[in-house]
Amino acid sequence: MNGTRNREFSGRGNSVVRVSGRLVFGVLLAGMLAACLGGAIRSARAASPAKTTMDGVYTDDQAKRGKDQYTTTCSGCHMEDLSGSGQALPLAGDAFTQVWDGQTVADLLNLIQTTMPQDKPGTLTPEASLDVISYLLQFNQFPAGKEELKNDPDALKNIIITRKAAPEGH
Repeated sequence: MNGTRNREFSGRGNSVVRVSGRLVFGVLLAGMLAACLGGAIRSARAASPAKTTMDGVYTDDQAKRGKDQYTTTCSGCHMEDLSGSGQALPLAGDAFTQVWDGQTVADLLNLIQTTMPQDKPGTLTPEASLDVISYLLQFNQFPAGKEELKNDPDALKNIIITRKAAPEGH
């Protein structure tokens, strides 16, 4: 023999299949490598978002709808000028940036969807919530773009709220 171990496997029909130990090891190694590589690729995608709020992730029309929605459902607590009052946090300026810098638009959407408005949490549609987020971004002087924010959880997880541009190549 050439130093490899052969294994015999018999199935239901009593036929015997001889498999080299190296072949079994190679198949197992290839499977583990593929699993690890797939996880690394997913982690790399999650670790390097495609966009930031400096990339123009909403439209002016969406922000206009968002202002109307904000006035109706949010301004009673957060005030017309987004300055906040009592337990309602400010949604403008440094106060907004300090809370949200480095978090994703998906994080902000989740907070709005699950806790706002305070007297009727969960009553805003995802589209209405995204319109409000667009208004918050516009009010905080993030640039508008050519495409609206869409209710796409994967895309929203890849938009970081920050004053810094996304790295080149993303």
